[in-house]
Amino acid sequence: MRGITLTMVVKFTGTPSMGEGLGGNINPMKVLPTELGDFSYLSPNAILKQPLMEYFVKEKSWKFEFRKNIDIAPKKRSTDKPPLQLTGFANNDPFADIFGYLFTRKKIKGKKEGSNSEEIDTQEAPEETRKRKSPLGVSYAIGLMGFKNCLDYRSNLGLVELSGSKGEGQMIFQREIDMNYFVYTLSLDLQKIGKEENKDKDNEASTDEKLKRVQAILEAIPYIEIHRNGALVGTLRPHLVVGGAFEKKFSYFIDSIVWDKDKKAVRAKVINDIIDEYGLKSDENNLLVFGLQEGFPLDGKVNIDVQLPKKAIDSIADFISKNKDKIWKTPKK
Repeated sequence: MRGITLTMVVKFTGTPSMGEGLGGNINPMKVLPTELGDFSYLSPNAILKQPLMEYFVKEKSWKFEFRKNIDIAPKKRSTDKPPLQLTGFANNDPFADIFGYLFTRKKIKGKKEGSNSEEIDTQEAPEETRKRKSPLGVSYAIGLMGFKNCLDYRSNLGLVELSGSKGEGQMIFQREIDMNYFVYTLSLDLQKIGKEENKDKDNEASTDEKLKRVQAILEAIPYIEIHRNGALVGTLRPHLVVGGAFEKKFSYFIDSIVWDKDKKAVRAKVINDIIDEYGLKSDENNLLVFGLQEGFPLDGKVNIDVQLPKKAIDSIADFISKNKDKIWKTPKK
């Protein structure tokens, strides 16, 4: 198997977008107008990538430090933003591996004759751009039900009183509320995990390390919480999940979650059509899973075994673990 794909439905209440406030005191939802109506949506960074980074630091104690082991070129201007906080390349840094990177670093000139040390001029050394595309793909999360504009008015009076400023700095602000199901798709290129193409040697993590990183991603999904403006607006706990690990890297179910307005439910027939059209099944090289939370509105029955969503995700982690030697060959030392 070469890739993992999961299409999931999660539930949010509030303003889960990470957009800037409008005018300083208005926090709007991102809304996509279509012929079928207006639908709220979330960016990949808001739905998964930023919360996933935070989870790894908090729960896995992964280090996320600035320019520790990479000789990054100094800032040319005081206004330049620092590059992505990496501790190494993809073979030894899980953040660089999972989320990719783009930065400029000083280029090693080479060795002088009769010298055992490499010559690096920190002022005049040429620079080279290094980039890595993330093997983790996340789609936009689109609201299944139409967007209904509702405003929540709040104030910062509590913080003002705690600051002892005697009422100065009070501000009323508002944010849009949308209680909705959101559907998004995650894809993971298993062949790219742990491989660093920007180094000449020792450029691949061990099989066990690759497995550890893949399992960490799958483990995190049901446990991530999304906080905005001090409020818990939802989690990434799936109410519905469909996908698995497959020989072909393709997001099979990205457009298979269709909401029936009349029945107020997701159409099982569309999911079944995708399974039949592509001949998807579980065998020694593929794993097809379907997870459904009790009470989630589903019109019809999906023609594969049903599990709870978290158990469906856990079964993918177990499948990858059992087949790790088939997926990744141990790098030569």
